[in-house]
Amino acid sequence: MKILELRFKNLNSLSGEWCIDFTDPEYISNGIFALTGPTGAGKSTILDAICLALYGATPRLGKITKSSNEIMSRQTGECYAEVTFESQQGRFRCHFGQHRSRKKADGDLQSPQHEISEGIDNGKVIEHQLRRVANVVEEKTGMDFERFTRSILLAQGGFDTFLKADIEQKSKLLEQITGTEIYTEISRRVHERQRGEREKLNNLQSAIDWIEILQPEQELEIQLELQQKQQDENNLTNKLTETSGAITWLTNIANLNDEIKALTIETADHETKLVEFEPQRKILKEALRAVELEGQHSTIAAVREQQEKDQVELANAAKNLPKHEFISQQQCDALQQAEQLTQQAKTVLQNAAPIIQQVRYLDQQVADKQLLIKNSVDDCNRESQQIGNDKKHKQQELLQHNSGQTELNKTQNYLEKHKQDEWLASGLTGIEEQLKSLLLLQKELAAKEVDRTKATEILSSAQLKMSNNLQQYNKSKQELEQSSSLFNLKQVELNSLLGDRLLREYRSEKDMLLREVAFLRKIADLETERTKLEDGKPCPLCGAEEHPFAIGNVPAIDVTESKISQLSKLINTAETLEADIKNIEAFDKKLRKLLADNQQLSTIANNEKNNADIRLNDLTAEIKELHNNAAEQQSLITNILKRF
Repeated sequence: MKILELRFKNLNSLSGEWCIDFTDPEYISNGIFALTGPTGAGKSTILDAICLALYGATPRLGKITKSSNEIMSRQTGECYAEVTFESQQGRFRCHFGQHRSRKKADGDLQSPQHEISEGIDNGKVIEHQLRRVANVVEEKTGMDFERFTRSILLAQGGFDTFLKADIEQKSKLLEQITGTEIYTEISRRVHERQRGEREKLNNLQSAIDWIEILQPEQELEIQLELQQKQQDENNLTNKLTETSGAITWLTNIANLNDEIKALTIETADHETKLVEFEPQRKILKEALRAVELEGQHSTIAAVREQQEKDQVELANAAKNLPKHEFISQQQCDALQQAEQLTQQAKTVLQNAAPIIQQVRYLDQQVADKQLLIKNSVDDCNRESQQIGNDKKHKQQELLQHNSGQTELNKTQNYLEKHKQDEWLASGLTGIEEQLKSLLLLQKELAAKEVDRTKATEILSSAQLKMSNNLQQYNKSKQELEQSSSLFNLKQVELNSLLGDRLLREYRSEKDMLLREVAFLRKIADLETERTKLEDGKPCPLCGAEEHPFAIGNVPAIDVTESKISQLSKLINTAETLEADIKNIEAFDKKLRKLLADNQQLSTIANNEKNNADIRLNDLTAEIKELHNNAAEQQSLITNILKRF
């Protein structure tokens, strides 16, 4: 993963908009750079902005929500962080933003917005739901928030913890920072695999030591016997194949007979059901035939109904036919006369066409003149009506003027009599403004009281959460100490049991003793053959001329079996202790993770408590100031009212 560009606005001490382009030639050519500056300059804010844009959270403040946003700069109404990064899956832009209502500094916090999109400019939005963006970022970068803050960004305080830790703690911290816990597990498994393979090698080496080298005559005899066995094996294989084929054939026949029996039973069952179904089958057959003929029957019924209607209409038409024929003849005669008259009219119209055209022109001129006269008359009527309305309006204005003059005289007389009350207008206006201001102060005071109640509840909740996390942390720490003590006791017990040797050495010794017991038992069984051995003469079995067991001094088996029993007991005890140590290590690892989680939760709860405490103090100071302003406003209004 490579960060290409960072943009952010109004985060902690860095108010306003900021942009860092890591693709600038100066960054690329130098290869390495550092963030420097005095305390409070905003170094950690840049790192927080990267975490905020990617995961909606920071190592110092945790997750940013609608109810808590301590990273937004004071006296600002919005903030955002945007990171453009590149991974093996391509280039992506991740944006996180939050604002207050109406983007005012005193507005309520709104729900944060978080999205990730492809490309750099105008890329397709991959995900915009707040809970799913972190999963997409993890998919594209291969790192969740915890791994990112361990391997990419080391939070404040993490390096100080590393410097003050001992060797074992430094190793674990380095594993947490670099995410290399898996290599410890790989090393442990490689060590176990090496130990197991070495034990197998020792066993094989011990077995090889007991292998006897055959003489050429014995080898030839064994080869001949092997050939005979191979030939017998081939014969048996052929017989087995034939027998298997016969068995398969018989099995198939038996299966077919079973199928025939099953089919016979099924056929008899179907015949019984068919006999029982016979009455219903007849009904079904008739019903199916009826269904097939239903369409034809409906068509025939419709045709018959239409035929009856047509026959009625045909009878009525036959009755009215003479009458219609007479009327038709009359209409034909009238049509011929009308055609003759039409021809005569066309001739007359053709002769009169010029006159008609001239008449139409004159009619058009007459219509235009009449329209002009009508418009003039309408204008005259409107002017006359307007003149009448103006006269009425003038009379009304005169009446209003006279009435206003009368009222003016009355007002002047009243003002002359009450000249000392002239200041009341401005005074009442000031009182109204002061009352409005007092009401606004009271509303703001009520809202602040509600905010203080909420802040108190948040503070109580944070204190309770912090107390619970602290109890859980102490409990986990105590369990971890107990687990470590038990682990040390088990380790001391195992070391005391094994001494300076390893468990695999005891296992190898046990295997050797077992083989020795088997060998001694075999020697004891050859009592008759041992009596025939003579020193200086070769043994017929191995060819050796020295015979240490010829005179009957075979080592006692009971001593060796006693050693084997002791070794078995020791090995079982050591294996039990090793299993207990592994279980304790797993439990210890689980407790350490739980302890780290509780410590992180305690830090978050402490931050929430501090933030809630700061918020409560701010609200208390604001409420006190509002009370003072309201008291001053009320005193001012009281002083003004006393003048009345």
